[in-house]
Amino acid sequence: MSETVLKVAGVSKRFGGLQALSDVGITITKGQVYGLIGPNGAGKTTFFNVITGLYTPDSGSFELGGAPYKPSAVHEVAKAGIARTFQNIRLFPDLSVLDNVRVAFHVSVRSGIVSRVLRSQPFLDEERKIGRAAMELLERFDLARFALTSARNLPYGEQR
Repeated sequence: MSETVLKVAGVSKRFGGLQALSDVGITITKGQVYGLIGPNGAGKTTFFNVITGLYTPDSGSFELGGAPYKPSAVHEVAKAGIARTFQNIRLFPDLSVLDNVRVAFHVSVRSGIVSRVLRSQPFLDEERKIGRAAMELLERFDLARFALTSARNLPYGEQR
């Protein structure tokens, strides 16, 4: 049996008189790819917005890795390992591809401002770790060859 990564049950969301979600649930297992398909207005985006903490559900339960999970502030959701993408691309065009990926890791940085300014050993160790993790992601998605390329110079498909 596959490991359950995310379980959502009985989620409902209402906007005034409009019932956007009614008793929605899904179980996401490790190593699987999922798609959420439906016509415009079916509640797909609302569902993702509830899971990622952009909207507060009216009811429902969430488990992440088998433990209760409460979608909250977006940065807390990201720390829990849940993120979403948007149709529009938001890169830092003047940064390298590698640096764009490194930015995403800074939601979990532990070193404080003083460590950063003084470039302390723990800060430098953390930066090296982030650099390695970012490069591993680029390799995983076959983008390592673009690591030092300015993000603005990436072809559209690779920007996505």
